[in-house]
Amino acid sequence: MRAAVLHRTNESLSIDELPEPLAPEGGVVVRLRAAALNHRDSWIRRDQYGRLRLPCVLGSDGAGEICAVGAGVDGTWMGRRVIIHPSHTWGSDARAQGKEFLILGMPEQGTLAENIALPLSRVEPLPEHLSFREGAALALAGLTAYRAVVSRGELRAGEHVLISGIGGGVATLALVIARALGAIISVTSSSAEKLAAAKSLGASFGANYTTPNWEKELVAQAGRAPTLIIDGAGGDGLNALISCAAPGGRIVLYGATRGVPRAADLHRLFFKQLDLRGTTMGTGDEFRSLVALFAREQLRPVIDQAFPLERINDAMALMEASTQMGKIVIDL
Repeated sequence: MRAAVLHRTNESLSIDELPEPLAPEGGVVVRLRAAALNHRDSWIRRDQYGRLRLPCVLGSDGAGEICAVGAGVDGTWMGRRVIIHPSHTWGSDARAQGKEFLILGMPEQGTLAENIALPLSRVEPLPEHLSFREGAALALAGLTAYRAVVSRGELRAGEHVLISGIGGGVATLALVIARALGAIISVTSSSAEKLAAAKSLGASFGANYTTPNWEKELVAQAGRAPTLIIDGAGGDGLNALISCAAPGGRIVLYGATRGVPRAADLHRLFFKQLDLRGTTMGTGDEFRSLVALFAREQLRPVIDQAFPLERINDAMALMEASTQMGKIVIDL
């Protein structure tokens, strides 16, 4: 089978021929039809990820059809369209992942390949209304967004939610999820085009975070401060989010792509009685709830572009430029 393999950090991925995987006992082989990229793939390629094991097949997101079943698996699974759970071994405590927690695609084989072998517990039926591309675009970013908005964010219908850095996969899916659950949504971006695209997806208000005092402008637009903020950037922009939040509000952080703030506004944080919450990925139950939500509400993830496997390095370059609106998908 063909697969995109990283042999050395800070180099391009190569398309290699690898042995076909066999279905394990209690497991299946999925013939992947589409995969999707995440910043994790870029961090691994750039040697910015811990405990690297190379060479490896990257990719955490995938959707396809079951083409082989192992011993103990009902044969009716053959040919079924499925979406792959992007992680495993969360642990016994739903509040936080355990030490054995792993994300698909380094050290074990990822989804940037034509086939993958997995335990049956790590696949879910793909909702009928979703294409393979959409299924691949949903998995990791959707799970991260679902936990941030629903489990950690405790979103309530009618709340004003601010999602920063709209355009990235997690932020865009957080918008789709929050809108479906009845939130009033504001977004930030440095791009007027992305702000306009977010409004077409259901955002009511938007602000350019490079504009001085954007947070005051946003609250004035909405007529009230956000009670829930979802952020994946961190950095010095965190203080603007603290300033923007309503008293008693929650700020949920799922990443720190802009690093740590040089000086966090702790006085305003405690005086406004704010909750600062961290989140990473999600549990198996949350993944199943995410898939069920998209099936029930007929939701769709946003896809920016799709590339063939042969153009994997062009796709990686696009993601690293951070100009996309939604997910970047790889056709397999």
